[in-house]
Amino acid sequence: MCAGSSYNCHIPQRLPLVVLAAVLGFAVYQAGEPYAGWNPCLLAVGVTAAVYWLRERTEPNGTGPAWLLLFPCYVVLQLLPLPLFLLRLLSPTRAGILDSLARLMSPASFAPLATAPAIAVTQFIRIIAYVLLFVLVRDVTRRLPGRSRWLVMAPLAAIAAAEAVLGLLQNARAEEVQGTYANKNHFAGLLEMVLPLTVAYALALFARRSNARAAGVLSIAVLIFAGLVCSLSKMGFAAGLAGLFVMGALAIAGRLRGRRKWLVIAGLAVVILFSFVFLPSDAFVANYGGLTSKGSAALEGRGPIWRETLHLIAAYPAFGCGLGDYETAFLRYQTSVVDRIFTYAHNDYLQIAAELGVLGFLIAAVLLWPVVARAFRAVSQGPDRTTRYLGLGCAGAMAAIGLHSLTDFNMYVPANAMALAWICGIAASLPLQSEQPAAHRHPAFFRRLAIGMAFLLIFYAPVRMLFDSQFSSDSRAESLFCRFGICDTDAVIAAQTLAHGGHTSAVPVAELFKALRRDPNSPARWCDTGEAMLRAGRDAGADYCFSRALALGPHIPPVLMRSADFYYAAHQTGVAMRQMSRVLADTDTYDDLIFGWYAQKRLPVGEVLAHGLPPGQRAAESYMRDLIAGGRPGTKEAWNWITAHGLAGSRLAREYVGHLFDKREYEAAARAWSEYPGAREYGYPESNWVFNGDFESEPSDTPFDWRIAARDGVEAAVDAHVAHTGSHSIRIHFEGKENLDYGGVGTVAFVKPGRYRFEAYVRTQEITTDKGVGLHFYDRESGSRLDLRTEEMTGTHDWTRIERIIVVPRETQLLVIEVSRQHSMKFDNQIAGTFWIDSVKLSPLW
Repeated sequence: MCAGSSYNCHIPQRLPLVVLAAVLGFAVYQAGEPYAGWNPCLLAVGVTAAVYWLRERTEPNGTGPAWLLLFPCYVVLQLLPLPLFLLRLLSPTRAGILDSLARLMSPASFAPLATAPAIAVTQFIRIIAYVLLFVLVRDVTRRLPGRSRWLVMAPLAAIAAAEAVLGLLQNARAEEVQGTYANKNHFAGLLEMVLPLTVAYALALFARRSNARAAGVLSIAVLIFAGLVCSLSKMGFAAGLAGLFVMGALAIAGRLRGRRKWLVIAGLAVVILFSFVFLPSDAFVANYGGLTSKGSAALEGRGPIWRETLHLIAAYPAFGCGLGDYETAFLRYQTSVVDRIFTYAHNDYLQIAAELGVLGFLIAAVLLWPVVARAFRAVSQGPDRTTRYLGLGCAGAMAAIGLHSLTDFNMYVPANAMALAWICGIAASLPLQSEQPAAHRHPAFFRRLAIGMAFLLIFYAPVRMLFDSQFSSDSRAESLFCRFGICDTDAVIAAQTLAHGGHTSAVPVAELFKALRRDPNSPARWCDTGEAMLRAGRDAGADYCFSRALALGPHIPPVLMRSADFYYAAHQTGVAMRQMSRVLADTDTYDDLIFGWYAQKRLPVGEVLAHGLPPGQRAAESYMRDLIAGGRPGTKEAWNWITAHGLAGSRLAREYVGHLFDKREYEAAARAWSEYPGAREYGYPESNWVFNGDFESEPSDTPFDWRIAARDGVEAAVDAHVAHTGSHSIRIHFEGKENLDYGGVGTVAFVKPGRYRFEAYVRTQEITTDKGVGLHFYDRESGSRLDLRTEEMTGTHDWTRIERIIVVPRETQLLVIEVSRQHSMKFDNQIAGTFWIDSVKLSPLW
């Protein structure tokens, strides 16, 4: 036995800490690949816990946490096979989905509450690891004397500092700052948790007047904070500041009283707000603008997902859909951001409520609350300075991650969940002045349970590693492993698909039935089975499978598109197109695939317009653009349908007219432009064959609108201050610097053979040189067929009417009308002055 608080006495407590620190460091290092190094971590935690409790036969006061068993036991309840009559009472939605299997296979007599038990088992093993880590850190921290307890936070600070350095290096290389993580928000999640503990340790050292060490620790805190800022994680930065604010508010509340306390806390809030606004870069601050978006982009797409998650919670209110089973269960209720599959709700609280139900959520809250409360109480009720500062750091860390969990899934990232379990272990170890040493009621039971959990990890981890490396794609072996919760259905189906020529429909139906039974919530599994049954000639069964897939993923594009393939093969073309139409209504991501499918199936444009497009402008315009880009027939029919339904926008009209123009179908282009409602507003072409002749709208890029081209020595633009009629004209100002040959302002009119009256009003101001400004008319395709000019104007003139009879020959289709100034042969030839044109009109004389 060792006596007192000698160094050697506490070596056994430090050894588990070293191993756990290595495990946490490795988990963070592997955070970019969440599953790559997780099983070795499970094994290391299990071995460490088993060795520790086999050696430690006594417990320090107050560490017999019988309440800790409740949460793992609840997850076991979700995995426990229950008789169907009981399942109908506890989870009617789960029972209803199981009932849907009866049309295809013999119903099971027992089934668990978890909708995908294999995934829930994986999550259950993680929970075991987090619980063991929590209890180990708690136990080791309690056994360490006085200031030695700061050793427990040292691994967290070292790992976070290393991540921050890596993040700053990434920032220096203009890369995305995310450390070893796959996501900047999870990188920020680690830093925001460790930052308050590091600051608390620095403050404790300053209080002990160890200024040199305190400055060193504070520099680490600054490094971590710099990494947090550079991450550009909006909620991570806000959570980090919130953690510091909570620390400051608790410290102030413990030292001051009355009105002065609240004034100082308000001042601290102002400082934090100032830091929030002015410390980040302008680009960082601008990113917060996305949080105020509306519709499907609300809260950067999270808002609609949270709202739809509430429907999932309502479907599994009491016991949830199963830990880790959010992804497939949510598909039934997902109506927004449908081009993404959500494994996580981006809100830890909502996801826990969805997966565990109200009962599980309350159990988790009840279990975590004493730990959080102890950290906050330790700030004021700790018996010594070390306890109070540790409580301060833990409270700030929990506040930070608690805030960040509102918008992200840090607790589903193993590295960050381990870090939080570590911090909770520190918090749970903190003694309070008001509590008495607790008697041990069941120390032997607790030790046995902890050892049992440790050996579960020791068994599971190597078996899982063996399975993943050797047997995951072997159907027969995988089925054997799956009896113990170690499954990989995706790997088996992928291997079977490859073995059958790359077609899932060729996989044996029995194999697909097995996959479907494991996760009947998955619409993809129903699609797989339906395709295989169709291939096997079991049409009724295939139809049922796809009806179930549509019920479980009514807005999921891959499900709808696979259903469309089925219904088309079943000669139900209208039903198939309606599925495609539902995709087009929800997202534009699949437009090219769907329109390509329509073309591949040679579906008539009229049928697509009638049945394959949702109501509204977006899909119709996108389909029209696809027809144009692909050079497919039917553009005229589509355009007529779009204009008849009032769906033509100005951009599409210009694109279609430009398309016809490029094909030299000038008359069709002019007719299409005239059918566009925006063109008819200007009397085109009933009363005026020149579009926008009074310049009351900004020139567009359609071939029939005015082009205004500037060049050196000339300024040309629409003038909103001078006009003959209306309020606009075109002004051309010559700067007197060059002898110009200019024709930068003009338009094109489609014409037919015959006589036309052209008229326009022009105005000049101090036009110089012998070569003034006039109008030039010519055939766009051949100037030899038609080439006319009006009289050139110089000097200053008020609005003057210019009229010209133009005889269009038989071959001419496009008449160019252009403001023109020709090159002068005089010595004084640098033209200056201003020319205006307005009220341009071309009318046929027949």
